Amino acid sequence: MSDLHTLVFHSLSEQIAVIDEAGVIIDVNAAWIRFGIENGLRPDFVWTGRNYLRVLAKADANGDSDAGAALRGIRGVIEGRTDTCEMEYPCDSPDEQRWFMMSVCSLNDDSLRRFTISHIDITRRKLAEDQAQHLAMHDPLTGLANRRYFNRILHREVRRSRRNGSPITVIAIDVDNFKKYNDEFGHLAGDHCLQELSTVLLGAARRPSDLAARIGGDEFAVLCGDSDAADAQAIAESIVKEFADLRIGFGASEPVTVSAGVATMIPRDEDEKWLVNEADKALYNAKRAGRNRVSQVVD
Repeated sequence: MSDLHTLVFHSLSEQIAVIDEAGVIIDVNAAWIRFGIENGLRPDFVWTGRNYLRVLAKADANGDSDAGAALRGIRGVIEGRTDTCEMEYPCDSPDEQRWFMMSVCSLNDDSLRRFTISHIDITRRKLAEDQAQHLAMHDPLTGLANRRYFNRILHREVRRSRRNGSPITVIAIDVDNFKKYNDEFGHLAGDHCLQELSTVLLGAARRPSDLAARIGGDEFAVLCGDSDAADAQAIAESIVKEFADLRIGFGASEPVTVSAGVATMIPRDEDEKWLVNEADKALYNAKRAGRNRVSQVVD
């Protein structure tokens, strides 16, 4: 390798190794060595002569599925089944979340049968993608799931409940007297009210199978997986009580409260639309009965 090519090779930020067709490392660049040191290897660790495929195979045998995928991809290029291979994978450090992309291709010299493996840090792009995905699925004011995300998870959980024969609950929630409060005290006060309710809902939706969402305006919902009618009633009552205890409103004579409608079912032929409609009916009954209360429908 010429002096210029060597300088370029070691100046690149990508971690690059060159291997032969058996997987033995022929050369690595400075970024590859530096990454090893940053992740606990000694500065005098020798990479050349080590078999990279064996390293990946050992990691795969120990349960690292990403190493297994990388191994299969590299072998595919070496065996000529594909010209190149690219894969993205997480590689977190103790201090931060990290993502890399591995790229594999053969050198343009068939007589040598050598291959380059490069690892490129794509953490910034992945975090930006994750943030964009989060924003697309969450309400910006409250941080709760939005209607789109709620419907997606609800569809999945109804199917799971149908397979397992387990109950599933939707709690529909609406803020009582919200329009009047918002008109009198302004949008900032109204927003604060909705944020306070969101905190209460997040406290109620603590399990992995639970999800709190803002459906729109002052309409909210909580999905409770694996919850029977008694559990669902208790969760809804705790939401109504905890929000009332905040004492938001026009004074003791006319507080801002919430009403909740609870629908629980073990899915058979019913779908998620049925469950949401039943929760809405129960919510209407709670409103009609005087607000600041829970009404329940059990299938």
